[in-house]
Amino acid sequence: MTFAPAPVSCVVPARMGSTRFPGKPLVPILGVPMVVRTLRRAREAACFDRVVCATDSEAVARAAAEDGFETILTPEGMRTGSDRVAWAAKELGLELVVDLQGDEPLADPDLLRSLADGLRSDPSCWWSAACPLDPADRARDSVVKVLVGDDGRALDFFRKEDDFGKRRKNLFRHVGFYAYSSGILDLFARSPSSPLEESRRLEQLRCFPQVAVRMVFAARPTASVDLPEDVAAVESLVLSEHERR
Repeated sequence: MTFAPAPVSCVVPARMGSTRFPGKPLVPILGVPMVVRTLRRAREAACFDRVVCATDSEAVARAAAEDGFETILTPEGMRTGSDRVAWAAKELGLELVVDLQGDEPLADPDLLRSLADGLRSDPSCWWSAACPLDPADRARDSVVKVLVGDDGRALDFFRKEDDFGKRRKNLFRHVGFYAYSSGILDLFARSPSSPLEESRRLEQLRCFPQVAVRMVFAARPTASVDLPEDVAAVESLVLSEHERR
C-alpha cells in the first residue's frame, strides 16, 4: 500500500505597520504589490497544498484575493511573523506549514521545495535555511549568522560578532525562511519570549534548543525588501530574471 505525502501549506504573513517601512506589503514592485509577488513565488514552487496570505490589513487581503489567493485576517499586534503564522495555521487547521515572509518577492522556489521536503521527512523539528557567509558580513549586526553542526542542526544563532568570536567552521548566513508542524507552532505561540530571543531579536530562539532547528542550504542569500531603498535593487533583479527566462 502506498501513502500520499503529507500536505504542506505555505503561509505568507504580512503586516502593514512595519516600523522601518510602513505599508511595505503593498509597495509596488514593477507595478505589482510586493506581497502578491511573494505569494506568486510560493505558487511557482508547486509543492504546496494551500498558499495563504495571513495579514492584519483588509487592503493587503484584498490585493491578495484579487490575484486569486486565499487570505485570512489576523489580530493586530502579534509579536512576530511566526506568531501570525501560528494563529492562521490553528484557525485553518494546517498541519505542516512553510512560513514565507511577505517581503520576499524573489524567494527561490527550489529552496521552498527543500523546506517542504525536509518538514515532511521530520516534522519533529523546526526547519530553516542557510547559505555561505560572506566574510565582509561577519561584523554586520543586520546579517544573522547560524552555527551548524555536522548533522545539519543549528547549534546557535547570532547577530553580533562578539557572540560567536573567532569560530569559522560551519558558520553560515541565516536565511529567514521557516517550516514547522502545527505542534511546534502551538508551542511557540504559547511560550513567553525568551531572554535570548529578546536580546538577539531572533524569534527562532524562543523555543531553542528545546526544539531542534534543522537547516537546508542555499547557494546565496535571498533579496528581500527591508527598507525603501531596497525596492530599486529588487526591481532590477526581477527584470534580470525575466530577461533570463
